[in-house]
Amino acid sequence: MSTADSTVPKASGGDTTTDETHPTITSYQDLTIVESGRDPVTGIAKSCMFYHVTEDEKVYYGKTTRNKRDLSFEEFTQLLQRVRDEEIFPEIPHDIDLKIAPDHLNDFNSYVKRPGMAYYDDFIGTDYVWKELLHEAVIMEQISKTPHPYIIRYDGCRVRHGRITSIFLERLDMTLDEYVGSSDESLAALDNDKFLAGVQSAIYYLHSLGLAHNDLNPQNIMVRDGMPVLIDFGGCAPYGQRLQSCGTPGWYEEVFRHSQKKHDEFALRKLADWLKEKQDGKQLIETDGATSTVDNVGP
Repeated sequence: MSTADSTVPKASGGDTTTDETHPTITSYQDLTIVESGRDPVTGIAKSCMFYHVTEDEKVYYGKTTRNKRDLSFEEFTQLLQRVRDEEIFPEIPHDIDLKIAPDHLNDFNSYVKRPGMAYYDDFIGTDYVWKELLHEAVIMEQISKTPHPYIIRYDGCRVRHGRITSIFLERLDMTLDEYVGSSDESLAALDNDKFLAGVQSAIYYLHSLGLAHNDLNPQNIMVRDGMPVLIDFGGCAPYGQRLQSCGTPGWYEEVFRHSQKKHDEFALRKLADWLKEKQDGKQLIETDGATSTVDNVGP
């Protein structure tokens, strides 16, 4: 899966500024928090990073070696530092006609994809974070010229301070991975052949444009009305282009560094096997349950 951060920062009434560098944090809802270094015994995280996005798309970032529960909101506030726009937001490219997201779209009625702040600390001083956002925006512009029914709807970019700050996409509820695990009824209602044909159609559309997705897996497919919607185009690129990320472990044949359609072809075959295993597993459980019921019937 692409390393771009898909967590939606939530704005709240606490979004005020005490001075030039620190917004006021009054709730966990004011922050997106990523915990790390969990104790193997207690499961408690030993450290965390966190960030806050203001209404005008300014980003504040902080980190600590303490567990988040040990910090007061005042301490969160003091740890936040403004991230310079040029570190995470790409300038608007001059060679494409960028679609601007309508003003009424927001975190609640759209899926808003922002720079990957979860790994910002690893790439401070590099162009990695803003290049990743720019790359996906350019790809979405290209593939949305002719909308495909099984590819996520692209609603444009949000631009602030002369830079792209976020990508707005259709908001859907469940990935395929979540959908098949949500209930036996959901799995039973899924028409594997039709579903796989839809995924294949989306992938082949990309191939017709000379692009490979390079990260096809159940977490990068949403479900809408029982049919697939392909998402996460951070790794999508023209054939032969060097990639910043290389797919999801378990869903590629071998480690790779360049975009090739064979990565999608392998993942399509694996997806078919994965769905069949899920269906077969459900049928086996049902059969075992039925057998158990018969065995327990008395004379």
